[in-house]
Amino acid sequence: MGRREDLLRQEAEGWAKIDSLVDGLMPEEIERPGYTDEGWSVKDMMWHVAAWSDDTARVLREMGAGTWDGEDPSEAPGYTDRVNREWFARSRTMGVQEVRSAWYAMRGRMLDAFGALGEVTPDADEWFEEAGSAHYAEHLPDLQAWVERIGSST
Repeated sequence: MGRREDLLRQEAEGWAKIDSLVDGLMPEEIERPGYTDEGWSVKDMMWHVAAWSDDTARVLREMGAGTWDGEDPSEAPGYTDRVNREWFARSRTMGVQEVRSAWYAMRGRMLDAFGALGEVTPDADEWFEEAGSAHYAEHLPDLQAWVERIGSST
């Protein structure tokens, strides 16, 4: 199995885990704050993951077109925290259905952009893994704990 196939398998496995938990929640459970100690809801996490997937899709398309400048703004001090705060503020204004649609669509864009690459370079590998399987794994423990908490409260 090649590296592309391995990355796609890891992404699909991670996605299946996180999406099955989200899919089992009622809209009010998705929107209820408390998923994290910082007050995020599952909806906020979904938008956060979707937005990073969309950004990764953009970078992967640029890589494929040969127009990517090699810059990773997330390496600049404070960039990731600032963007996460902006996306959190945005998600608070969105409805569950809008976020759920983005959750699927933006992942699809990332998969399409990754699949369209002629070659999986180390940079493409890193971007796809960080926004995909590694990102899902980062959020999975909090999501599992949330599902257990709300399940025990009903």
